[in-house]
Amino acid sequence: MDNPFRPSEKYSGTTIVITAAAAFAALAFLAFLDQTLSNPYLVASFGATAVLIYGAPKAPFSKPKNVFFGHLFSGIIGIATAFILVKAGCFEEWKWAGIGIAGCLAIITMMLTGTIHPPGGATAITCVMSGFASIDRLFVPIMLGVVIMMGIAYCANYAKERLQKERKPQDSSS
Repeated sequence: MDNPFRPSEKYSGTTIVITAAAAFAALAFLAFLDQTLSNPYLVASFGATAVLIYGAPKAPFSKPKNVFFGHLFSGIIGIATAFILVKAGCFEEWKWAGIGIAGCLAIITMMLTGTIHPPGGATAITCVMSGFASIDRLFVPIMLGVVIMMGIAYCANYAKERLQKERKPQDSSS
């Protein structure tokens, strides 16, 4: 019987170290900001984004367009939903419906725009659950965190590709 937990790809030790360092750097930095400053800088959906952009950077859902716009559209939808519920004076009573509406609209929007990024759905839900009813929350924590994570992912993926290119000539001569 095949091991169902065996990865489909083989990862070198160096690739794993770079991935771990990048994921740690991004998440720890955002958590540090969150803990030491008065604004939230970390949303739970960033954990899933980290899995995709650091651990599976070539997956379709990890494309920069999907990551950036998936979170952007979902954040706008979640914030708009929370805003409407707050202004209507029924946020606490109807939060459950707002979560369903925001999650549903985020999925449909990502489908229609070709920007599906599964953690985006969690971003929409987080905005409603947390009562993010101000457009300011779109910029901090959501888009600031996304840009920081994508910048670190770009550097990590560049380093991984450089290492793979350097190893290929050595592998072909052996």
